[in-house]
Amino acid sequence: MYPVLFSFGGLKIFSYGLFVAVAFITSMHYLSYSLSKLKSKIFTQDELYTFFVYLVFFGIVGARVFYVLTNLKDYITNPLDIFKVWQGGLVYYGGFITIVTFSIIYCKVKNIQILLLGDFFSPALALGHAIGRIGCFFSGCCYGRETNMPWSVVFKDKQSLAVLGQHLHPTQIYESLGNLFIFLILLFYMKKVRETGTVFAVYLILYAILRFVVEYFRGDDRGMYYFGFSISQNISIILFVVGVFIYARKATLRKI
Repeated sequence: MYPVLFSFGGLKIFSYGLFVAVAFITSMHYLSYSLSKLKSKIFTQDELYTFFVYLVFFGIVGARVFYVLTNLKDYITNPLDIFKVWQGGLVYYGGFITIVTFSIIYCKVKNIQILLLGDFFSPALALGHAIGRIGCFFSGCCYGRETNMPWSVVFKDKQSLAVLGQHLHPTQIYESLGNLFIFLILLFYMKKVRETGTVFAVYLILYAILRFVVEYFRGDDRGMYYFGFSISQNISIILFVVGVFIYARKATLRKI
């Protein structure tokens, strides 16, 4: 599509970097608004901003490291390209795992319930992810397999990361719309009477299903396969099980 949105002399505005930035800003505004509506405050507004900056940092680092490790052959000859994050190349699960790890440590130090934090951040994750995937679409990363479906897309820009000149599944749009749908479901679910941790559990379950299915339509290199599934599908299975376990446990406690 349009990997570079604007170019002013030697300055280039990459669509991927722009949409990732918009995703973070939008998520931050949503979290700030949500915090103002909470009866019991997890953070002050200042603490939320500080924590969010940490999440952005660790999320980008984790997502980039995971991408580089799964595409190592592309960076051996050009190691400095590892730092060109704005051109594309972030793996969501890498960032998610890094963020969760940091959040667990943070909650231990601050004596905060990790599942309460998960409930609070889950809608923002889905919303930000939905916006970020549009950046993937414009840059051509995470592209789909060849297809003859009427909604297929053809990438023609030579700077695009996708295969050029072929009709491909718009997998980036599949995930973007899927994440937007998850965001709306979580907003609706949060209005219901529920146990702490169940919003996070629903997010894990729904996104795991979405990602597992979309993986079948991806056309880019999926790395190693284990038990017949890609790495992302294996992670999806694990997160689905974790989500079901959390939800079932909380549902059981509600009945006791």
